[in-house]
Amino acid sequence: MGNIGRKPTVLIPYGGRCTSNRCHDVFVYLRPETNGVEVESTLFRVVKTNPEYKGSVKLVYLANIPGDFIVKNRIVEEYYASQLYFISRGKDGFTPHMRNIFETYFHEPVEDADIISPFEALKRFGMDYNELFNLRVPLSQMLIVNGQTIKCFKGCYILNYDIPAILHKNNNKTDIAAMIFRTRLEYNKIHNLIDDMGDALKDADILHSEKPLSRIFHYSKGPFAQIRDALGHLYTPENDHVPVEELTFCSFLMENGFSTREIIGVIRNPVVRIRTKSGKVAENYLFALTANETFEGALDKFSRIDSQVITRQGPVMRLQY
Repeated sequence: MGNIGRKPTVLIPYGGRCTSNRCHDVFVYLRPETNGVEVESTLFRVVKTNPEYKGSVKLVYLANIPGDFIVKNRIVEEYYASQLYFISRGKDGFTPHMRNIFETYFHEPVEDADIISPFEALKRFGMDYNELFNLRVPLSQMLIVNGQTIKCFKGCYILNYDIPAILHKNNNKTDIAAMIFRTRLEYNKIHNLIDDMGDALKDADILHSEKPLSRIFHYSKGPFAQIRDALGHLYTPENDHVPVEELTFCSFLMENGFSTREIIGVIRNPVVRIRTKSGKVAENYLFALTANETFEGALDKFSRIDSQVITRQGPVMRLQY
């Protein structure tokens, strides 16, 4: 990682996997444009004051990750590697499944469609990254397929419109707070917790009532997302990566016969073809496929992956695995 620049400050070290092996380690990190201290205290207050959460949700990791460390180690680029791949390839990167979904939804052949990157959209429409990020179109003009967002605007199709703003907002000066809430709650209850946190942020005038909670913080929406979030944001007090084997869900997968190579391989190439219970093969995006799942449900789907769409050969971020 080098010897120059600021390093993460770990305030509550991660103590390793949940011993029951059925705990969700839900990663939460605050968006760089938020007031970190004020948001943190509001989130913690929701957990401490609500009887439903007080005994079932525990903070097991808290760290401040400096912006220059994030930039130097390309953490954001690593996280959005799939989106950046499709931006760079454009329609040429579309799989047959993606082409079929696009043409069925928009009623236009992919070969004839003007599919552009968000960076081209900035130039073509004279927008800045915030204007593109806030661009609204009718729901009928927006499609999400294999984790890629496509917006139809003025006759062209913009791929992953939000990436320029995300890259711009994560810079040398924008530190983020990262935390893990450990809970045995299932995901329907976890979503309730997040909604309650959103309501508390609105009551405190931190979040505008018309803005989505995702503008304030990100959270892991499924077991595989928990691993994905940890890869870039989970460190020891000595600034080393916490070994992937110590993550609760990763440990569960390993106990069921999978290697760390297989697990990280699917995290890095998340467009997968899975054999359905009827025997057919269907293409999907790993993190959408396993969102809201139990460990057992996510394991079942992982076990039925038939193949992957290789969108990258090597790591963008310098990981120690």
